[in-house]
Amino acid sequence: MENSLFNSEQQNQSGFTLDFKRVIARALRFWYVVILSLSVSLIISFYKTRYSERVYPVSASILIREMQETGGAELLYKNALIDPYRNYLNEPYIIRSYPLIEKVVKSLNFHVSFYREGYFMTTEAYSYIPVKAEWCNPDEFKSGRFIFKLIDENHYSLRLFDDRSESDSNTVFTLGDSIQFGDYNLCIRTIPARQIKPHIGVPFLLSIQNPTSVAGSYIGRLKVEWAAVGAGIINLSLTGTNPEKEIDFLDALIKIYRNEDLDKKNEAASRTIVFIKDQLIGIKDSLKKVEYQLERFGNTGRVKDMSAEAQRLFTKLEVFEVQKAELMIRNNYYQYLEEYLQKGEGRLDQIILPSSMGISDPVLSSLLGRMIEIQQELKLYTDPERGRNNPLIQSKLERITSIKKDVEEAIRTLRSTDKIKTTYLIKQLEDTERQIGLLPASERQLISVQRNYSLLENLYVFLMQKLSEAEISRASNTSDIIPVNPPMQGGAISPKPTQSHTIAFILGLAIPFGLFVLFEIINNKVQSKEDIEKMTTIPFLGGVGHNSSGNNLTVLEKPKSGVAESFRAMRSNLNYFTGNKVKQVFMVSSSISGEGKTFTTINLATVFALSGKRTLIVGADMRRPKIFEDFDCRNEVGLSTYLSGLNEFDQVVQPTKVDNLYLVSGGPVPPNPSELLLADRFGQFIKSALEKFEYVIIDTPPLALVTDAFVISKHVDHTVFVLRQNYSPKQFISSINEYYLSGKIKSISILLNDIYKSGLGYGYGQGYAYNYGYSYGYGYGKRKNGDGYYSD
Repeated sequence: MENSLFNSEQQNQSGFTLDFKRVIARALRFWYVVILSLSVSLIISFYKTRYSERVYPVSASILIREMQETGGAELLYKNALIDPYRNYLNEPYIIRSYPLIEKVVKSLNFHVSFYREGYFMTTEAYSYIPVKAEWCNPDEFKSGRFIFKLIDENHYSLRLFDDRSESDSNTVFTLGDSIQFGDYNLCIRTIPARQIKPHIGVPFLLSIQNPTSVAGSYIGRLKVEWAAVGAGIINLSLTGTNPEKEIDFLDALIKIYRNEDLDKKNEAASRTIVFIKDQLIGIKDSLKKVEYQLERFGNTGRVKDMSAEAQRLFTKLEVFEVQKAELMIRNNYYQYLEEYLQKGEGRLDQIILPSSMGISDPVLSSLLGRMIEIQQELKLYTDPERGRNNPLIQSKLERITSIKKDVEEAIRTLRSTDKIKTTYLIKQLEDTERQIGLLPASERQLISVQRNYSLLENLYVFLMQKLSEAEISRASNTSDIIPVNPPMQGGAISPKPTQSHTIAFILGLAIPFGLFVLFEIINNKVQSKEDIEKMTTIPFLGGVGHNSSGNNLTVLEKPKSGVAESFRAMRSNLNYFTGNKVKQVFMVSSSISGEGKTFTTINLATVFALSGKRTLIVGADMRRPKIFEDFDCRNEVGLSTYLSGLNEFDQVVQPTKVDNLYLVSGGPVPPNPSELLLADRFGQFIKSALEKFEYVIIDTPPLALVTDAFVISKHVDHTVFVLRQNYSPKQFISSINEYYLSGKIKSISILLNDIYKSGLGYGYGQGYAYNYGYSYGYGYGKRKNGDGYYSD
């Protein structure tokens, strides 16, 4: 049972509990710190709110059609040049891609900006600056900062930002001229719709940045989100301090995005047109020659009409020739495709689709479509060639290489199939030609000329048809990007005064309270009765306020003071611990020097003596005897001389200036104080004292320094253990509690000394009426020299 109690108490001592009432008491004491913290926080908040740039949201929305618009080409021809479906889930990533955003930045010249420097902040002059600056050589770019100033309506001065010279004589230029300023090739032009006069003489900061870094800034701020799940509408939004500039950015972004979408749709038709026109050039020349031959054949008066047999053979021959010509076109396309795959790396998305040449092989079309899609995905990166070490880019490039091999294999398969068809056609043509060889010579010649003419004519008609389809497809294309809501500005979202001031108010309170809590956590000194009760089960005797008098005889010299009243209350409380014995021995001790045990001994003995009780003070601290000084007594004889056998009891007892109060000082310092206290003569001393006095109060050395107090405790009825507010470490409470629980000190109570009314010992400043039936006040006056009383 005893071990269980001991363990429980140890857990209570080791755990930390925060006393919020004491934190609040500290805040009330240092109220000016809280007010100062609140004032500083609110001033900073008002300053930031007043001088921070307003941030505005700008938003727009667009519709992306999943089924592409094809116009008349699809209606007339069902043209395979047009893929009616698009993977529109990729569009948000395309919109935020570096190439597209950088193109917008360059088109708006956003990498060249003017700023106005103020006293508290620098703001961009985008909405009112009457000029715009352009980088004249886009191939050679260099960032920099300049001080720009308009001299008059036609001239301006320019100097490097780091050049603080005020002379403008060598840096004057004419508006609209291209200039070479050091390593910078610039052209600064006027904006006609804005006035120049109000800005003459005003210095501006001209900043030139890398377009890629500016694009990165916009990508970071630009949000591209679907309006709803499954919807085809995309919301574009960004925030900035210059809403007019952000509106221009979103407007240009939508326009360039639409144009690129339309250009992308027109690419296939344009490439097909170029390819067909190249084929038509050779066919036209051959067709003209054959027409001339046919015309000459008729002019010579030869046979103009063929017999029925000749007509039948010619028709049969014509069918075979058309099929052969188609195979020839297919072979030309295969050859074009192989050469393009070998030489057109990086431009694979510009391949002419096989369907445009009448080749409807699904395997080849699927492979080319997948390769084109991957190539377009690579374009989303700033520089795929430089990023070949990027694992994502490397994976896509390896996939393209793999698809190329599959395409080459597909071409070989198609050529093998076409070769079989060609062999069959050649055999049929040879059989037909043998039959024609049996006809008359004139008919054979006519069939030969007619045959060449018909073949070339059919090829010409076929290619012209494909050319018409491609041109109509290109002319009828429209963008699938449709603006829904134009860019619009919203209300300012930052700074938010109410939110900012609220946060500042909370921080203004939290910082000082946090410091108070931190101080409470790191402070290991005893602060109040609550600290004692949390760490020990030793009874609490009472508290003594701060002593503002000049000596330790407070009860004698100021009998009506709060300190004197507290000792009288303590006298009554001690009777509860000793059972109202007629004669009693009390020991007053502490853990370390300076906690006030001598002060407590003198005044406690004084209140007993003033009540008519014969009281004896014993100075048992023989190592540092000084209690005699407060009573102007001698120290030549005392406890040490009695215990050494040099004097008898009556010889060491000295009267004091207080009636009924006597003193036995420590005497000369002996070489072996502990051994003297262990001798039987000390017990005889206590017995003699009780024979002549009603109360014996022993002032002992500190427990933490020597063991004398433990020796003396065997001879006393009760021990008063003194702690001093804001002085005694809390761990000493744990130590004395261990002595109490282990039975080394049996009857003991704790006295809290030097309590301040304005301090943290709430509950003591107004007395102990709620505990002991008395009402006493403590803590009058101020601490003197950081000491407050005469300690032992």
